[in-house]
Amino acid sequence: KSPNTQSSKRLYTNLRFHTPDGRARFGAYHSRGLAEPPDPDYPFVLTTGRLYGHWHTLTRTGRIEKTRQMHPEPFIEIHPRDAARLEITDNQLVEVRSRRSKTFFPAKITKAIAPGTVFVPMHWGALWADNAEANALTHPESCPDSLQ
Repeated sequence: KSPNTQSSKRLYTNLRFHTPDGRARFGAYHSRGLAEPPDPDYPFVLTTGRLYGHWHTLTRTGRIEKTRQMHPEPFIEIHPRDAARLEITDNQLVEVRSRRSKTFFPAKITKAIAPGTVFVPMHWGALWADNAEANALTHPESCPDSLQ
């Protein structure tokens, strides 16, 4: 069992992994599926992630004008087919709701995201925008080893 917990401020500060010799091991993990599959009330899979140029919660890159101009505000990506079905237009402010929270993001319509899936970058939080925290929307399930 990992000595690191969700309540730890930082993981692996003792420079040891939870293996007998303390060294990291790479392994292949098989997906257990979605912790919360889509259903009629919540029909999309929400993914979160990083954007090129930004790091974590903008505490460093949010102060750099060039990176701020690349992505000046949070947004939600949605596939054109899903956007058309829901009558969402590009840059329209849309409500994004999960079982845990709700917020509003401008829509970015793109074929870069699969139908049935939406993407919200994880960088914005209470420091930068009201109600823009992607993690407030997500399911708390995480990998027991990486806690991600």
